[in-house]
Amino acid sequence: MSSLKKELVPSTAEMMSWTSKIFKQGIRRPGYPADYWAENWVKKQFERMGLQDITLDPVEVKKWEANETKLKVWLVDSPNDMYDIPCFPIPYTTPVHDLEAELCMVSDNMLISGKIAVSELNLLTFPIKTLKSLSGIDRFYDPKNEFDNLDQTVPFDYKMRAFLEPKLRDNLAGFIGILSGYPWETDKYYVPYDAVERDIPGVYVSRNNGNIILELIKKGTVRARLSYKATISEAISHNITGSLEGMSDEWIIIGTHHDGPWNSAVEDASGMTLVLAQTKYWSQIPKEQRPFNLLFLMNCAHMAGGKGALTFVEKNKEFLNKVVVGIHLEHVARDVKSENGKLVPLDDPTVRWWFVSRILPLEEIVEDAIIHENLQRSILLPPDGFPPGRDNPPTDGGFYHLEGIPFISFLTAPPYLFDTADTLDQIHQESYQPLTRAVIRMINDLKDYTASRLRSFVLSKKERYKIRKNMK
Repeated sequence: MSSLKKELVPSTAEMMSWTSKIFKQGIRRPGYPADYWAENWVKKQFERMGLQDITLDPVEVKKWEANETKLKVWLVDSPNDMYDIPCFPIPYTTPVHDLEAELCMVSDNMLISGKIAVSELNLLTFPIKTLKSLSGIDRFYDPKNEFDNLDQTVPFDYKMRAFLEPKLRDNLAGFIGILSGYPWETDKYYVPYDAVERDIPGVYVSRNNGNIILELIKKGTVRARLSYKATISEAISHNITGSLEGMSDEWIIIGTHHDGPWNSAVEDASGMTLVLAQTKYWSQIPKEQRPFNLLFLMNCAHMAGGKGALTFVEKNKEFLNKVVVGIHLEHVARDVKSENGKLVPLDDPTVRWWFVSRILPLEEIVEDAIIHENLQRSILLPPDGFPPGRDNPPTDGGFYHLEGIPFISFLTAPPYLFDTADTLDQIHQESYQPLTRAVIRMINDLKDYTASRLRSFVLSKKERYKIRKNMK
């Protein structure tokens, strides 16, 4: 039975104050001033909470900056009637000065070589019931019986990536992605964030501005002139760690990332807040009541290809042999709806994803904590295969899985995650304390496990399916 001292869990007000302070500093991309502020602020919080061995470990990252974006479009038959179209450069694409070319809608039977390709983009929406079947896991908490009738829109459009692949780069003069299928009016979409430099210029335009382009294309041949400045420079960011001693010589890691695409309340000021809440709670618990040594990690450069998490794993392989579980916490998000081109926050949380190693005792511990804290809209997902074809989940916590470390990775994927619409009112603050208590329960309920014992329970997909089928 979990030993939980609820009175020591930080209040919702205190946690929201942390989130707000982080959010108000500005854009937290790797190498930006607000992210350096976040690093120093986290270090101070670790010091105030009494952590030991506080370290800022430098990581080389690619800093991307862009400005002075201009896009003009016009009908060839009416060269004097030019339209200035607001737009946002696609991250890590190449800058360009007065690129002029014909626009061309993308289709299977149209030549696009030497032209600026135009494509309407749509965020991926799928029914949650298919997520259950895709996952191959039958653990979820849905007390309101919503999942079979609930759709989820996630912040990705996989079609766009095709235009940035090498096989097409040499043929295209540029790319314009119209965010037509987005539930709100925006062009501020910070994807991809893999820090891969692409030798093609490209921009996003909003739905309404994109409609101007589409209407012109219907009328005849359209040309465009595109310019923007962009630099990719080397910068140093930092992974921040601090520790507390417990009653075992083995470890639990509790972490998240400290950077974000914008001011980004959900992505990932909320994750930072969850880790700080764990830090404050466990710092008030006597060493004799901490079942493990605890390492608190705020890694850098999630928005630059996950470089911080990858570097942490590569540098600490011997240490990771002593890790019982790596816990990664991200995105305390509120569900939304769209009204008149704007997002309206709702009462419910975004569907909660819990990626968990294929270890039945670990799944049970996570599920029990979720139910105890009434964390509705929760679904346990496997460590691989979602999204389809992936060997690890789309989180920094997934690097633990690739190293064979048992892990729990919590996140949500609201549609606004990489947009300036990720503001403080998107935080589902009602979840802060229940999520914090749930993770405390998980750590306490792991007290009888060692790293080697827990890893002995790892199952293949087929083994797990067979066991769970026989349990029903």
